[in-house]
Amino acid sequence: MMGIVGSVTRQVTPLARIGACFVLVAMFATSVYAQPKVTFKFENTFGKKGFYDRGPTFDTNSIPPEGFNSPTGVAFQSAGRIIVADRGNLKLQSCDTLGDCLWIGSDAAFGTRNQPGTFDLPHGVSVSKNGLINIADEDNHMLQVCDSGGGCKASGGSFSEDTACSPSLGKWCFPQDTAVDSLGHIYGMDTGNNRIQVLQAGTLVAVGVFMRPGSAPGQLNNARGIAIDKDDRIIIADSGNNRVQICDRDANCTAFGSMGSAVGQFNAPVGIDVDALGRIWVADTGNNRIQVCDYAGDCVAFGGPGTGEGQFDQPQDVATHPSGRVAVVDTGNNRIQLFRTEASFKMNAGLNDAWFDPATDGQGFFITVFPDLGLVLLAWFTYDTELPPTDAQANLGDAGHRWLTAVGPIDGNKATMDVEIASGGLFDQPGNIERVTDGTITLNFDNCESGTVTYDIPSINRQGTVLIKRVASDNIVLCESLSTN
Repeated sequence: MMGIVGSVTRQVTPLARIGACFVLVAMFATSVYAQPKVTFKFENTFGKKGFYDRGPTFDTNSIPPEGFNSPTGVAFQSAGRIIVADRGNLKLQSCDTLGDCLWIGSDAAFGTRNQPGTFDLPHGVSVSKNGLINIADEDNHMLQVCDSGGGCKASGGSFSEDTACSPSLGKWCFPQDTAVDSLGHIYGMDTGNNRIQVLQAGTLVAVGVFMRPGSAPGQLNNARGIAIDKDDRIIIADSGNNRVQICDRDANCTAFGSMGSAVGQFNAPVGIDVDALGRIWVADTGNNRIQVCDYAGDCVAFGGPGTGEGQFDQPQDVATHPSGRVAVVDTGNNRIQLFRTEASFKMNAGLNDAWFDPATDGQGFFITVFPDLGLVLLAWFTYDTELPPTDAQANLGDAGHRWLTAVGPIDGNKATMDVEIASGGLFDQPGNIERVTDGTITLNFDNCESGTVTYDIPSINRQGTVLIKRVASDNIVLCESLSTN
């Protein structure tokens, strides 16, 4: 494991006229588990071995355990929330990044099988753009689509025995994973039938099936993971063939990988995802590691067996988010590990707007991004930490008003800036303004609609994070267009 520390950079900005000569400080420390093409920084882990306590009456409303029972699937609902297929507990859990989780659905162990909303060994999950959760419900031989409240509908699921599989269109045999294309169609990895089925968005009617058993390109052997990239190419963890396949809908495929432990080789890979930067992430389960590959099969690997940070025990899935957050289902350790890699979202001029936190009325931010300069300016209109005395005088405005400014270099989807406090001026008059640097602000955006302002101001011994949203939505379309381009 290597540590890298970035240099401290000082720069005089063209914005000095409105905030003086700001000092730009960019200091960074991280742990890198992979080669330079993929930066991977440990963020958090949560979970332990935990069985769902059904109680004497099998109460499905009991409190979730502080952990998991052989979890196998993960997908992002947002940058700050994931959905986990808690396979051994026969349920889904929706968790924030600190590990605060809620149950979704009920289980088939003490109820009726093959019913929507009832799970029997849920394995893989994906999330559609409309927020619906798609579940490969393995032992129910179904694909289910559920909302966050547990309301579900299903495809397949008419079998009473685990051995009663069917190769008919729309029927499933131990499905292991799901993915969604740009049109909202759901792709299901029909593992027991060594094929992929395509369900129409909304109706869940099977509209296509492709692939067949074998080891040639376009054939599958106990394939367990599926992902779809931005060009609607299908990326497959072909587990029994120890390889990754990249296919179109006509099963024209290329493949890379073979059995082994060298970088670029695999041992029964299970989970797979493609990030917004076009990198393929593979849960190389038998090798207790994660590999990140390009489409030619050039890979880097990190991890290894163990219980420490960045170590794994039979990891079965990996999911990525455009913010740069990565979630790994560390199955044998019954936990989720979260990491950070490069974000695909970049700050752009579509973020130029008024922003606020609805919880703090009368306060807010003006944010201006200067892409050509590589800089972002923030002005924070707020109040002092205590109310001024009742007899405090102010000729204009409230005596407790405070205005903080900060400017700094854009670093992908974030900017770390020095806070500057100005004093000594008079309304609409020139003067000798005194400016003092007082702490830092880090501005972070994962999308065009919301962000965070994280501050550390030593003079008042205050640290915290403010969740911000736009005052108006006029610039969202521009922001999304610039982000796409």
